[in-house]
Amino acid sequence: MNPKALYTEIFESEASGERTPKAARDPLHRLILDPIFDPFANPRPEVALSLLEGGERLLDLGCWHGAFLARVESVERYRQLVGVDFVAEGIDAARARGFDAHAVDLNTEPLPFPDAHFDGVVHLAVLEHVFDPYAVIREVHRVLKPGGEFVIAVPNVASLTNRLRILFGRIPVTSSDAGWDGGHLHYFSKHALDHFLADEGFEVLERRTSGGRAALREWWISLLAGELIYRCRRT
Repeated sequence: MNPKALYTEIFESEASGERTPKAARDPLHRLILDPIFDPFANPRPEVALSLLEGGERLLDLGCWHGAFLARVESVERYRQLVGVDFVAEGIDAARARGFDAHAVDLNTEPLPFPDAHFDGVVHLAVLEHVFDPYAVIREVHRVLKPGGEFVIAVPNVASLTNRLRILFGRIPVTSSDAGWDGGHLHYFSKHALDHFLADEGFEVLERRTSGGRAALREWWISLLAGELIYRCRRT
């Protein structure tokens, strides 16, 4: 598989408006669960933004077209905003918005920044796509200042609907993008993510999720959340 080709295809389909996530969802979600737990309410970028405290420099690791950086810029929480991605069209789009965007393949290259350079790092819906999550998280730890904030979002493979899928002999679904489960290579549950982050030098401060009825989902986040959004501190 050529990862750049896959994600370039996804980027182009989103940019052209061809991708319609709601239509791609299965009947259980589209007809029964979505009207109750609206997946388009309380979106991931807004949840992540609410978790950021602010500082001097922020890195968006997997910045896509720079939309999240633009949202952070609008609330003036950081003085310098930096993005990293490996889709050329995304880098161009982020730079066109005025951001310092760098082309980096997280599968093969280290981050081009010195140690303890950033006050905050966001890594939203990316870790499940990389070949080696350990290498990426260790780079995040390296470029973050001690005590720096890290906001990460990953799909929850142990959500109730995925448990039901497995019960009935189907595979879990964590993406509606093109390719085999949207190109997801790794799967996380609350238990797995908690231990992974702790082992790599991060203290989890807050656990959130996206979608409607978030308070209910967060009450039993390991089962009811389709997505895990964490605020952490580098120890």
